[in-house]
Amino acid sequence: MKYSAAILLLSASFAQGLSVVPEIATHRSALSVSLNPNNYKRSPRAATTLRSASAAISADGGRSDEFNVKYGPAITLGKLKINLFGAIFGFWEIFWGVFYWYPAMTLYGLSRWVSSKLPGDIMHKIDPFRRIPINVAYVWGCLSMTIFGLWPVVEGRENLEVLREVDENGKKGKLKPAMFVANHSSWMDIPFVSRVFGFLNYKMIAKAELQKVPILGRALQVGGHVLLDRTNRRSQMAAYKSGVQCLKDGVNLVTFPEGTRSKTARLGSFKKGAFKMAQAVGAPVVPMSIVFADKVQPLDYAFPAKSARWSPRAVIKIGKPILTEGKSDDELLEEVWQAVAEKLPEYQKPAKDTPVGAQ
Repeated sequence: MKYSAAILLLSASFAQGLSVVPEIATHRSALSVSLNPNNYKRSPRAATTLRSASAAISADGGRSDEFNVKYGPAITLGKLKINLFGAIFGFWEIFWGVFYWYPAMTLYGLSRWVSSKLPGDIMHKIDPFRRIPINVAYVWGCLSMTIFGLWPVVEGRENLEVLREVDENGKKGKLKPAMFVANHSSWMDIPFVSRVFGFLNYKMIAKAELQKVPILGRALQVGGHVLLDRTNRRSQMAAYKSGVQCLKDGVNLVTFPEGTRSKTARLGSFKKGAFKMAQAVGAPVVPMSIVFADKVQPLDYAFPAKSARWSPRAVIKIGKPILTEGKSDDELLEEVWQAVAEKLPEYQKPAKDTPVGAQ
């Protein structure tokens, strides 16, 4: 099971008594979000931003949203469930993982190691920012997810055009690097995010303990992702330096600043670390609201339980890039948090009195 979950996690870059139960997931909400300005220390300017954004978030006026998703009979193995859709998808993705993705990653890692021992280190010259593993993983994601309709709908790509470089002749070039920030309620958030980038290079900011997961840990290392141990000050500093260097090198960063998946699908508090990286190099922050990923793969399922294109459809809503210059840590974090929250459906919006920033 760890093996299959690890393969699912890597579809981005990725993606347990025996009983059979008919599974229906129901979420109900009748919440009009009101945020308490005293929940998080902020400047007067930030408090003003919070009040105006809160009004926008509460625009549904307490409307009750209800989603009943019928997943069909599911086999329960320990703590996780698998329905028919998930079982077929699981076999399919594991096949491509075993015969394509894992061998390719292993070969790439070996070639970089051998190259580092030889004069000139040709692999570093060919692929200095480890883009090849990202492209290999995206191809595997396409092989695994396309046929099952698991790619989300991506909205707001036009908002990224302001990041595109323009030369003196007005010719548009590549996008400037940015910090992409999203909410996190499902394993599917990770492969979903890869759809935003396609074959563009990017790195995830991931928890260091994921290195212990078979296959996944090696993939994170080979791909050059930023690994962070929040209990270790030295690891925090190393992750900070790695993240800043990625942005300086023109490589996008992706983070889920809640730090872990939301058990209720509601947006939680954000941690500051990633925002400090963006501020250090003046990189913009792009808010992304991931909608209904928890309906595609609920927290207690080992694999996706339905297509992302079946109602309710999974959507990634890309917001307008937020500039970091001239803003304090608190102001930037709050502005991004509000931008993510505003585009979420009612049941995914933060619960009443949720602090904006995690202490």
